[in-house]
Amino acid sequence: MEWRGIAYITLWYLSITSGFLALCCPTVPLMFVCPHAFRYIIGIIFSVWEMYPTMLMRLLFDTRFVITGDHINPFDGALLIMNHRNRLDWNFLWGGIYYSSKPPAHKLKMVLKSAIRHVPFAGWVMQLSGFLYIHRRWDHDQSSMEKQLKYFRDVNDTHQILLFPEGTDLSPNNIIRSNKYAEKNNLPSYKYVLHPKTTGFVFLADTMRKNNQIKAVYDLTIGYPDLIPQSEMDALRGVFPKSVHFHIKRQVLINYNVCYSYYIRYDEADLPLTSDGLKSWLNNIWKLKEKRLADFTATSSFSSNPQPTLNYNQPIDNALYLALIFWTLVQSIVIYGIITSSLFQYWCLFCSIVFLGFSFTEDGFQMFEVKLFNFIRN
Repeated sequence: MEWRGIAYITLWYLSITSGFLALCCPTVPLMFVCPHAFRYIIGIIFSVWEMYPTMLMRLLFDTRFVITGDHINPFDGALLIMNHRNRLDWNFLWGGIYYSSKPPAHKLKMVLKSAIRHVPFAGWVMQLSGFLYIHRRWDHDQSSMEKQLKYFRDVNDTHQILLFPEGTDLSPNNIIRSNKYAEKNNLPSYKYVLHPKTTGFVFLADTMRKNNQIKAVYDLTIGYPDLIPQSEMDALRGVFPKSVHFHIKRQVLINYNVCYSYYIRYDEADLPLTSDGLKSWLNNIWKLKEKRLADFTATSSFSSNPQPTLNYNQPIDNALYLALIFWTLVQSIVIYGIITSSLFQYWCLFCSIVFLGFSFTEDGFQMFEVKLFNFIRN
């Protein structure tokens, strides 16, 4: 195995574990007295952490992040939709978000499969960060997401939610299943994307719009011009691409207070307000995404004139160096505390037992937070 892959995975996981024990868990009591501040602080911790894997990829693999299209405004409440090329897309997303955000800060939450919340430390941090987990039981998932979104609104937690509408990665078996579905429903066959599942997108767009939580929808397309790591084992073996490309299209939510109606513009076309219209819109976006990725495969670029816009000589800015120093310091303190302090050892054991228990409840810590807020408020 490539030593750099082992180093990356080790430092990545250690940073999450250290952040959970030394930063996130000590803030949990704040949730009982001031949930607004708790959610704000957890958001900052996670935003600072997002820079750390970006820096590790730059230092260990010299991976560059090439952004074309629109920048992301981190202060927008927004819904992000992205194709799911492989099981590691989320890992490269941190770099894409960092370099596409102006300023480079972010408060991102993902919609993920419920099983991921069981992963020790990583899954627990995502529960603390308010990620939305789905069980693939729509009645339950709809109710849970609706309660979470309402809670975020009530505590003024402005954030951006990432959804993978395809629901899974682009493996050969998944392509076959997707195209069988397409054949049955008189839809085109795809090679570079899977047919999107529209139910979750329609629900999130409608609910966030009704809650006044959305100012934009961002359509992200990720592409790999050279190496394409498929799984976590590839990362452990050091299979990292030299560059990862993101193409971003931004659609702005316009609020007309006079007529109390909302609509989203995508180029010259309005995002429909009806469920059927939203489904058709998303399917059309995926049809365009298939063509965009076919062109990318031929040219290794999302830009028709890449040279003026693609910066392959990205400097490592001071924020990334500060993130590296900060998370190295946090990891060092946690390792030292575990080795030398029995009190800290008990603290780590206590936090692990509590969140292990939460992970095996039906809804996890994130829904406990929502229920606690509603109980205290009522």
